[in-house]
Amino acid sequence: MNDSLQDAEQADVASAQQLLADLSKARDFPALSQVISKVNHIATSENSRTDELTESILKDVALTNKLLRVVNSVNYKQRGAGAVSTVSRAIVILGYDTVRDTALSLMLFDHLANHAQAGELKAEAVESFYCGLLGRTMTARAGLRDGEEVLICSLFRNLGRMMCRLHFYEKSKKVEELIAELGMTESAASRQVFGISYDDFGQAIGRHWHLPANLLQGMAPLPPGSAKVVGAEVPKLQVLANLAHDVYVATRDTAPEEAKAAYAEVMKRYGSVVRLQTDDLEELVHQAGAVMEKEAVLLQVDVRSSPMLTRLLSRPEPGMEEDEAAAATEAEAEPAASAEETAAMTNAGVEDDHDPTAILITGMQDLTNLLLEDAKPADVLHVAAELLYRARCFDNILICTIAANGKELVGRIGLGANAERNKTGFRIPLAFAPDVFHVAVSKNADLLIADTQADSIRARIPTWYKEKIGARSFLLLPITLNNRTVAVVYADKRDGALQLPQQTLGLIKALRNQITLALRQKTVQ
Repeated sequence: MNDSLQDAEQADVASAQQLLADLSKARDFPALSQVISKVNHIATSENSRTDELTESILKDVALTNKLLRVVNSVNYKQRGAGAVSTVSRAIVILGYDTVRDTALSLMLFDHLANHAQAGELKAEAVESFYCGLLGRTMTARAGLRDGEEVLICSLFRNLGRMMCRLHFYEKSKKVEELIAELGMTESAASRQVFGISYDDFGQAIGRHWHLPANLLQGMAPLPPGSAKVVGAEVPKLQVLANLAHDVYVATRDTAPEEAKAAYAEVMKRYGSVVRLQTDDLEELVHQAGAVMEKEAVLLQVDVRSSPMLTRLLSRPEPGMEEDEAAAATEAEAEPAASAEETAAMTNAGVEDDHDPTAILITGMQDLTNLLLEDAKPADVLHVAAELLYRARCFDNILICTIAANGKELVGRIGLGANAERNKTGFRIPLAFAPDVFHVAVSKNADLLIADTQADSIRARIPTWYKEKIGARSFLLLPITLNNRTVAVVYADKRDGALQLPQQTLGLIKALRNQITLALRQKTVQ
């Protein structure tokens, strides 16, 4: 029997490896895997992981815009953050794990939505995000924390099924035929067609992406039996994600007039573990639908592509009075927003992502808010580095501070293609040296070197810079306290000349001044 079990496990591994090899040939899946894997591999060092997560997100302009829209939605603004215009400040306010989980959710959803060609697949992609929102809504009602982790586990709960449906559509239709014609379970039918069940393949993809162990467990199906039996052994994250999945399936597959009975059946398994009632589920299903309708604008998808959500949103919430229901019906009859209006809403501020001046002006408010919130200097430096990077005037950004030995300025926070190399190689001695860096540091002089290879400047560029950094042009802005340079902001163009309009340069210097103010405040304290 043990041999049979071992053979089955080996067959699962072989099938998963073959499917992953086939997926690696699919459009965008390798890129998605690379980004998600990198995010999940990020180091545990606080400064390092903030830099790496920020840079991973900033490389995708569309993802950055969507993340900031979601962070500024009502579900997050209730936390009293005010407007947030940088990923770095979102991490300060919401925490690293929340921003990471939100980014992972958006990455997967974008992949699902962008690759869903058939109408039914578009519906399933939208409903996958609805399932995540349903999980988060239930978590809040149950008085539990970690709503974002429940969202991502609920969204990823059908990962294997969705990937097979998107990339192996014809084979997935055979699974449906086996279910319809032979009455097989989806698990058995998918195993027969693909050599591995949808759920097991989802776990294989999760491991391929190096998802954290708690997320892998959370997105796994519950063991057989009632949740009451396994509740003591299974984390609440897994229970809530599976509850959201089962309630979603009941909503999708049941006629509206029979939904309450279906929810009652679901609660026979979960009722003793989760502090929710059948009536709660009926209400929460509608609440999550309303949230999905609003977030569809942020996500740039059509919620009406899902027949289930269309049906759900056309019905009044349970307990709604007749006059409220009539008002809701009347509102439904109003013309929907046009494609142009929806585009205007979703693209609000996106065009500014290509305007350095707009990015810097908007982002300066984030810095001001951090100062008012008494943030750590490191948080201020992270936001400043991100603003300079997002302005897209430079290839690499590096903020240097005094080393522990007090004898040099070293790279601390960096963004850009050469960030890690720059942090390691950047060393500005505080002792005299006949070069441009000593001039900037000793005289508190702002420097913009347009061409490091020009005859007039080449001899003043130190050997360490030529060998370890080697950019063609750079900007260097010292930060001083009590007439002593304590940090510098460095930004470069790897191969070309820096060309900064006077207004942009002025805003960058103003940003430097805010960093100085933040450091001065901490010194006084």
